[in-house]
Amino acid sequence: MKIIIAPDKFKGSLTAFEACKAITAGIKHVDKNTEAVSFPMADGGDGFASVMQYYLQTESISCVATDPLNRRINASYQWNEKTKTAIIEIAVTSGLVLLKDEERNPLLTSTCGTGLLIKDAIAKGATKIILGLGGSATNDGGTGILEALGFQLLDLNNNLLKANGENLSAIRKIISPPLPAIKFEIACDVQNVLCGPNGASFIYAPQKGANAEQVKFLDDGLKSLATVLLQQTGKDVANIKGSGAAGGIAASLIPFFDVELKQGMDMILSVSNIEKEIKNAGLVITGEGKIDRQSLEGKVIGRIAALAYERNIPVMALCGKLELNGDDIKKAGLSSVFPIGESLSVQERMDHAAKLLEQKTVEIIRNFLPAY
Repeated sequence: MKIIIAPDKFKGSLTAFEACKAITAGIKHVDKNTEAVSFPMADGGDGFASVMQYYLQTESISCVATDPLNRRINASYQWNEKTKTAIIEIAVTSGLVLLKDEERNPLLTSTCGTGLLIKDAIAKGATKIILGLGGSATNDGGTGILEALGFQLLDLNNNLLKANGENLSAIRKIISPPLPAIKFEIACDVQNVLCGPNGASFIYAPQKGANAEQVKFLDDGLKSLATVLLQQTGKDVANIKGSGAAGGIAASLIPFFDVELKQGMDMILSVSNIEKEIKNAGLVITGEGKIDRQSLEGKVIGRIAALAYERNIPVMALCGKLELNGDDIKKAGLSSVFPIGESLSVQERMDHAAKLLEQKTVEIIRNFLPAY
């Protein structure tokens, strides 16, 4: 039998690659002759660039950049010399993981570091930038990227402003430098618009450190930015689905560049060739740290389940935490979902995720293959 293994990361515990390894070990423990084929997955979030590197065999390029609070760091991105394409994961320079809890403040954080990676790629001759969004610490509408690329953000008195969430409402004019002919493909796994109750600030700024008053202030800032961009460029970015991802990064790019918003999973599915391999599988195993309703909306679990379901292949999911009921699981096309380490604390599950994942795989494979 051929089993396809296609998990996302177990956030805080295992990368998608480590999850594949643990699941494979569980399968082989039961039956060494079973063909287990691994396809590490990602949406636009953390781990996107490393998964793309795995399938495209890109080169890692290191350069000096800045973190969300504009402190100097060393960072890297993926480079394909043949296609002149850079793959940049914003969490590498603009991510929450780079900040201590007490440092989280979307009024002060900036995407400038991501812009410095983009600038470096452009200097290498990039004609396409693939941006993986997810895990950002920012709510600056992408103005930090513009700043790093040489744009000037001016207030009512033509004073130069620093790019961050706090200064969004003060921006009255954006002066563009000469622009390279470059295309952006933005991998985002959410459909939130830029502003309003379902926008970047109200939905995501609280987890980035904003209180209720600051959330409203940031939302007003993004509305103001959208107005300035509309007046200057004629591009209305306020209600574009996906423009609210990662603190509104796409909002500042769309008016000045050739930008296409894509689901990160579409990109991964395209480069991985999993759709071809899955045809002859007898079972598909997927998984991620927490499976909830969001998991079914264009993300790894939902997309893998749909791929298997339409081919009448049973698909099982493993997770650290399950927040779906039986009806949700059935509607998603999942045969079953198995939480790991249910009797343990969250921290214990995270600390021993690989072992628990392997053990649970042994259990489900023994049930799936009664002969063993």
